[in-house]
Amino acid sequence: MRISKLLNTFFMYCSVLIILITAYYAEKVASENRVDSLVEADISLTGARLSDELYGSVRKTGEWRKNGGTSNQLEFTIKNLGKSGITNWKLLLKVPEDATVDSQWNVEVSNESLGDYLMFTPGQFNSTIESGDTMEFGAVINSKKELDPNNLHIIGYMVLSRNSFIKNSIIFMMIIWLVVFVGYLVTKFNLKNYQERQKNDVRIILQSMNTFISFIDAKDPYTRGHSRRVAMYAAEIAKRMGLPESEVQNIYYAGLLHDAGKISVPDAVLNKPGKLTDEERKTIQSHTVAGGKMLKQLSSIKGIRETALYHHERYDGTGYPEGLQGENIPLYARIVGVADSYDAMSSNRVYRRHLNKDEIIEEIQQGAGTQFDPDILKYMVDMINDGYVNVVKMETAENEDGTNDIHIHEEDLPGFYLS
Repeated sequence: MRISKLLNTFFMYCSVLIILITAYYAEKVASENRVDSLVEADISLTGARLSDELYGSVRKTGEWRKNGGTSNQLEFTIKNLGKSGITNWKLLLKVPEDATVDSQWNVEVSNESLGDYLMFTPGQFNSTIESGDTMEFGAVINSKKELDPNNLHIIGYMVLSRNSFIKNSIIFMMIIWLVVFVGYLVTKFNLKNYQERQKNDVRIILQSMNTFISFIDAKDPYTRGHSRRVAMYAAEIAKRMGLPESEVQNIYYAGLLHDAGKISVPDAVLNKPGKLTDEERKTIQSHTVAGGKMLKQLSSIKGIRETALYHHERYDGTGYPEGLQGENIPLYARIVGVADSYDAMSSNRVYRRHLNKDEIIEEIQQGAGTQFDPDILKYMVDMINDGYVNVVKMETAENEDGTNDIHIHEEDLPGFYLS
């Protein structure tokens, strides 16, 4: 999925670049073929005047007799000092009527239907005489009469300036594309490093929690795997409630450490098979306050301390340790409280067997509005009915016999930090 998204983004950038490059060259071709006005003038070959924007010169580089006439090798130079290029041009050279052309270079030559004129037209590479450019060409011309040209007549079209708004806009957009593309690459690189750092942070958190949960499980072997199951139930409830993934992640952590305070409860009380005395019950109930104190410094994970402190509060206000009521009980604690009660009912304890599905549903529904938040409770009932709880039990079963003391792994996380 992520690879496909990355490829789509890359192809999008490439498509935009191809469009910009195509637009640039289309504008370039169009501007080179865009003309402003007809140019028709005589070009002096004897030297330029100060007012001339277009002038030239001619050199006779060879002369020899041939068939009763004279062959003259002439080399022409045309200089364009104007502000615009001249395109689609032709040059007319006055020659004797009997003149013929033996060879030419950089131009094409024709005298068809031109009488005593030769017409030079662009060769392959000089279709436009750009502003500031010099063009050179030549020909070998045969004639019985003396040939000493002093001017050329040019007919062509003035090219409009290529410094157009469209061209500048395209160049500007290409610069923006480059900046955005480089920014995208830098962002992806930084994001990858950031995600790697977050993964490492998650590993550290998991290692710490695994160690702590191992201590809790060692004190109460009958509830082995309880913390992980509660965390998974609570995270699923949060998902079904439509909470953001960051909240789902935090609720998962809060579920893992909700019973942290049990480490302060004596083993004899925690694992007593018979009925507890009032003093022993108070000792067990004190694990919420103890957990709140233990996790007080863990402020980087939202709600984790409040969950440990208040997950035994009841919706009607008769719970402990502070008798909070309704929505005064933190949301995380209300969610974990429901998940915690379900796992207690569905697990064997030292003092009783586990309840079956129907017994559990009946009992927790009786607690709607008294022990549990009814808006949260319905999600737990749905999870029981659609079998999600059975999936969780199968995934955590390997840890319940004590063969594996690693309770949580990166792949167990809801996915926010590791996406």
